[in-house]
Amino acid sequence: MQSVWIRIVAIIAGGVAVLGFTQCTSMPRQAATGVVAVSTQNGPATLPAFLDAPDRVRFAFDGPVKPGDPKDYEVVVGSKIINAVRVEGVGKPIRPRVAPRREGRVVLPGTLQSALGEGEWDPDGESTLMTEVSPGIHELVVALPKGRYEFKIARNGSWSENYGRGFEPGGTNMSIVVPADGTIVKFVVDFKAKTILDSINNSDKVTPPKTVGKKTEGPREADSFASLEVTLERAVPLNQLHAELEFRVKGEARRLYARDVLNHPDLQYDETDLGSRWTKTSTTFRVWSPVSSRADVLLYDAATGGTARVVPMERSERGTWKATMEGDLHGKYYLYRFQSYGEERITQDIESRAANKDSTRSMVIDLTRTQPNGWPSRPKLTHKNPTDAILYEISVRDFTSLPGSGVRPEWMGKYLGLAQEGTKDPVTGEATGLNHLVKLGVTDIHVLPAQNFLLSHEGDYSWGYATNLFNVPEESYSTNPNDPITVIREFKTMVAALHKNGLRLVMDVVYNHTWPPQGKDSAFWQTVPYYYFRTNDLGAVLNESGVGNAWADERPMARKYVRDSLVYWAQEYGVDGFRFDLVGMHQPQSVRDWVKAIRAVRPDAVLYGEPWTGGGPTYFPKGAQRGTGMAVFNDHFRNVFRGELDGPGKGFATGGSVSVDALRAAIEGSTSDFTDAPVETINYVSAHDNMTLLDKVALTMPKATKDAQQSAVRLATAAVLLSQGVAFLEGGVEIGRTKGGNRNSYDAGDRVNGYDWKRAREFTRLNRYVQGLVAIRRAHPAFRMADRQTVSSALKFLPGTNENQAVFELDGSRVGDSWGRIVVILNGSESTSAVELASGDWNVAVEGDKAQNGVIRSVRGGVNVAPLSVMVLWRR
Repeated sequence: MQSVWIRIVAIIAGGVAVLGFTQCTSMPRQAATGVVAVSTQNGPATLPAFLDAPDRVRFAFDGPVKPGDPKDYEVVVGSKIINAVRVEGVGKPIRPRVAPRREGRVVLPGTLQSALGEGEWDPDGESTLMTEVSPGIHELVVALPKGRYEFKIARNGSWSENYGRGFEPGGTNMSIVVPADGTIVKFVVDFKAKTILDSINNSDKVTPPKTVGKKTEGPREADSFASLEVTLERAVPLNQLHAELEFRVKGEARRLYARDVLNHPDLQYDETDLGSRWTKTSTTFRVWSPVSSRADVLLYDAATGGTARVVPMERSERGTWKATMEGDLHGKYYLYRFQSYGEERITQDIESRAANKDSTRSMVIDLTRTQPNGWPSRPKLTHKNPTDAILYEISVRDFTSLPGSGVRPEWMGKYLGLAQEGTKDPVTGEATGLNHLVKLGVTDIHVLPAQNFLLSHEGDYSWGYATNLFNVPEESYSTNPNDPITVIREFKTMVAALHKNGLRLVMDVVYNHTWPPQGKDSAFWQTVPYYYFRTNDLGAVLNESGVGNAWADERPMARKYVRDSLVYWAQEYGVDGFRFDLVGMHQPQSVRDWVKAIRAVRPDAVLYGEPWTGGGPTYFPKGAQRGTGMAVFNDHFRNVFRGELDGPGKGFATGGSVSVDALRAAIEGSTSDFTDAPVETINYVSAHDNMTLLDKVALTMPKATKDAQQSAVRLATAAVLLSQGVAFLEGGVEIGRTKGGNRNSYDAGDRVNGYDWKRAREFTRLNRYVQGLVAIRRAHPAFRMADRQTVSSALKFLPGTNENQAVFELDGSRVGDSWGRIVVILNGSESTSAVELASGDWNVAVEGDKAQNGVIRSVRGGVNVAPLSVMVLWRR
């Protein structure tokens, strides 16, 4: 999803806390504020309380509060009262400010602050206020508990001036891992040198301190908290969670919602039969909603309108409800009606496998009637290792939405458009659409979200990062969106066409959040309120995604939902891999669980995700993927070769000087950075987010000729395809794709996002060059090593490697490559570079704008490498 910088705000008792600035996501216009939604009024009667364990209640007030007397609190279950026996503050006490705001203050806002007893991400906080020890140099010494922390630098008491990693203004959060409780850490910020060092990560430059200097503290109230937790004298029975639950605060009543108590093992339903299950003689409906006192199936004959047949459901095991209806119900539409927390809630089935056009009704379906000819389909191509994959990212709509695609008009921008064979440019005869992908030679087609998204988007343009029903294909990509059977069949037809042509399908999945985020239009919210999304103790849905909510996969049934959905797509639709949007929002144990489940049904699935969030805490950052079977996007690689994300700042590929260590790490698969093996890094320089690569190059090199700009594009693309790791290409990079400089085109429409196949006529040489590079990578395992040890023994950097040039040799004999010795030269300088070669004859496979899996010419002694270009040489 789109990387943009936004300010995320959370409403907390007693004020507003800024969660920080971070890379965020493409978002629907409705959610562009990035503010957590809270709809409460003053007074405890209007605020919720949450049962987070059978004998514990969490709740908050509109402002800081002291715990008080347990006699002030009680729970009412039906007509029975359960008294409180203990009340405690949650988290650190809220400490009032002890120093006035003033210009020049330098603070390290972040999660460090909560560890020191202060609210997080306060740019004018006291606990991480630094001391200026000399002009422009500030220091902070603190003792921290064991753990991982994120932080930034803020100056002048606000976010208007802040710095992140690399001292980049508004940059990504920095992090530090404290190995043991009570570790004393020293931070040093130097505004002249533009560095931030600490005594853990930079112990060679910052001497670890032995003591913490005394801080002068003014008077404070140490016992006020944002939230309180009450322990009850006995547990609320799990079989009474559907009863009227009330929490009394000093006599004032609040609605008591079951939240984390639903994680109890006795309420975990492990079977995979949730949803509607059709047979010719009957259909069984099962739904998990332990908080409901009643549940019904509302059965309709049509997609809209009509009178429902009401079928009562029976309470079943582990919080589920079940109903079986006789007869062939294929094609019937249905909703669930729940009674919970004093409300009637009518909603779709979150487990829907088919739905009407606007996703307002689920449909019972016989999936055997959705099979196209030749189904089931399995790919011709399997991967021994993830590094065998060459990922190519497209949108179903964008790829064939413009007339130049050669696709039948009624199929343009549809599943069938991507499946159509034989399309070509009528002028040049060059392949377009599916045939272009085959000729290009890539292996895995990464398709932007095609799970059902939004509730009402007819006529609107959307990339789909607002999923609604996760197990239903997006109907707007079908030629007949009103017919769920056709929608599913056409999705499968697309998969089968890719498989038939030696390609694989990777689905971009958006389980980290949904749209709508909550309320009557959210099936998840209506089925079990407050469960599937992270909330604070005021009942606010946390906006960790930047688009309105955050999926609570730490909760077992939420984690199970994603697991079952992934396995369903792999088995029913033949999907070959998954790209997880904002995987940084998910818990590591969830990611491991999902990887294990997918691998059980598709051992060669390619799995990867974005290791960042839309503004909230990062639970699965770069490094968390080690040993999980998940790869993550490597923004370190991107930054080395691309430079500034959407600004004019140069990278290696546009003539900028870079860190030699960062350059080497990128090329060797980041094993000296954050991976255990090259299979864990997704190497890329551009994607659907931000500017296209050509647009970025044009911004950075505005006075350069078109040939020079294409040289930079070739160099950046070659870096992706010739480095160790999993190669990822922005769709259209090889045909000079432009979006007119648009940095965030998620809603810009077909005119901006559509693939201009007529424009591709100008970039035939670039297209051939990328084809050649892809062929070389696929033919030679030396570029696709899978483990750290092999890379360490087979790749060595040669003299001439510097901040503008990489020269390295690959020992192909170690991996059975027909090219015994390979030399790669990446010249990021705007000058010609002379490089000496080892004695003997060398074959040139890549030079200038030519690349082929063979011999362009032979050389010996030395070579001159043109500016911003690549040379690959080999011999047996």
